[in-house]
Amino acid sequence: MSEFAIPSQTYSWMYARAAVSQLSGLRCFGIRGADSLVAVAPLLEVGDWLRELPALYEPGDLIWSDSDALAELASLLAAQPQPVYLERVPVNSPTRLALRRAYAGKGIILERPAMPTPFINLNECDGNIDATFNAIRRSDFRRAERKAGEFGMLTYELHAPNSITELASLMNEVHAVEAASWKEQEGSSLTANTWQGNFFHHFTQGAMLAGILRIAIMRISGQAVAIQVAVEWQQRFWLFKISYDQHFSRCSPGQLLMLYTLRYAAQEVLQSYEFMGVMSPWTAYWTKQTRSYVQLRAIPFSIATGKHLVRWGGRSILSGFRRVLA
Repeated sequence: MSEFAIPSQTYSWMYARAAVSQLSGLRCFGIRGADSLVAVAPLLEVGDWLRELPALYEPGDLIWSDSDALAELASLLAAQPQPVYLERVPVNSPTRLALRRAYAGKGIILERPAMPTPFINLNECDGNIDATFNAIRRSDFRRAERKAGEFGMLTYELHAPNSITELASLMNEVHAVEAASWKEQEGSSLTANTWQGNFFHHFTQGAMLAGILRIAIMRISGQAVAIQVAVEWQQRFWLFKISYDQHFSRCSPGQLLMLYTLRYAAQEVLQSYEFMGVMSPWTAYWTKQTRSYVQLRAIPFSIATGKHLVRWGGRSILSGFRRVLA
């Protein structure tokens, strides 16, 4: 793996993807070592393309154990006739160079910027995240906690569940908060979006078995009013879901729970706090730093590509050929 690997390269994530995908279109490219797979690219046939399995708008990448395995996997992809589309590959991923080398003389690689993800560099806070906030921000947090106290006793929890029973109990609370959030009316909550709910059902089970799952809860008088679903992996805290009961919005429960888990990540001397998924405007309240990604289209010189050019009208791809071959 590269220095900055992402959770969508874990077995837990790939297992959840496969569990909710239409497996009839699944094509799995793999490189086998002495005892097990050392590189894998599970892709779905979507129209003319081979694309990543559905990923809830998260960044993705190929999976490999070392550079030699990645090079073999890239060569395997370049040897087949269909174009490959990877939607959000980290800009510093070795996959970019591996595919360029594999497709040299056999096709072209087209790239364009993809949506970034925000992050907080915890190496800069020396274990004390509060010191990075100005006096106004610290005052805002204290005010929010006072307002929370008006509802009842405020407590925080961070769980690393280690049994299906414990996980089920925690996820019931996660679902209850999601159902009481603004996302329920929008249709994007785990309870309103069945596909997303199924995905996280499988992902949280896999992440729990791997020991990386973290579920944070803010309670007021024992009632869960804000939740986070995250993983702690590669010395980083990766936030996937955050939600709060809109009846308690006056005390900014999502912001308070964010501060709690940020303090935890800093005290554990993790390297960074990563905001995953779609980049939302509210993250600017916490950080201006972002991770960069690119869309990758690997297009072989093949009869299949010729047929695609006719079907697509050829304009965008031909312009790409002209740029590359000019």
